[in-house]
Amino acid sequence: MSEQEQNISTDEWVDIVNEDNEVIAQASRQQMRAQVLRHRASYIVVHDGMGNILVQRRTETKDFYPGWLDATAGGVVQSGENILDSARREAEEELGIAGVPFAEHGQFYFEEENKCRVWGALFSCVSHGPFALQEEEIDAVRWMTPEEITARCDEFTPDSLKALSLWMTRNNEKEHGKPLTREADAAVADASVSEDPKNDAVVSSPKDAI
Repeated sequence: MSEQEQNISTDEWVDIVNEDNEVIAQASRQQMRAQVLRHRASYIVVHDGMGNILVQRRTETKDFYPGWLDATAGGVVQSGENILDSARREAEEELGIAGVPFAEHGQFYFEEENKCRVWGALFSCVSHGPFALQEEEIDAVRWMTPEEITARCDEFTPDSLKALSLWMTRNNEKEHGKPLTREADAAVADASVSEDPKNDAVVSSPKDAI
C-alpha cells in the first residue's frame, strides 16, 4: 500500500451500520477493513446507453481487491455523507464524470466471509467520455458487454458483479442474459458479443490493457 493510500485509509472515517443499515458507530477506513466492519458504499453502473459497460482495472495500491477488475464505479461512503452525494463525488473523482443525471436503483446487501460486509446503494449514469482517471484508484478503463464481463467474471470484484447483476435485473435488461455470477461462465458461452468496434479499444491508459 502506498503512503498516500495509507493516509487516506487512516484519515477517512466511515459510518458503521448494523444488519438493518442503521448507523451504530464510526471507524477509520483502515479499522473498517481490518475488522471487516459493516459499512456503506456506492455502486455506479456507467454505460453508454447501447449495452456497453465501463470496466475499470483497480490499481495495485487499493486496500480491497488490488489489481482486480470492477464492473462499477463508486466507493466507500464517508461518515455523515449523503449516499447520492457520495456517488457523484466518486464518479467525478475516479472518472471525471460530472453534471450528468444519476438514476437510483435501490439498495442491496453483500457479504464475503473475512473480506467485506457492505450495504450498497446502486446508481447508474450514461456517459461517453472522455474520462479523466484517478491515478491512485484506476489503472485503465474499457467498454465491455455484459457477456464479456460474465466470461471473465473470475477477474472481477464480486460485489461489483452483484451490483451489475441487480442493475440488469431491475432494468429488465433481459436481452443481456442471466444475472452475473462467478458460476455463470458456461451459461453464456454461446452468447453473442456486440460488434461495436469500441469494445476492443482501451479508453485510457493503454499501457495496462484490460
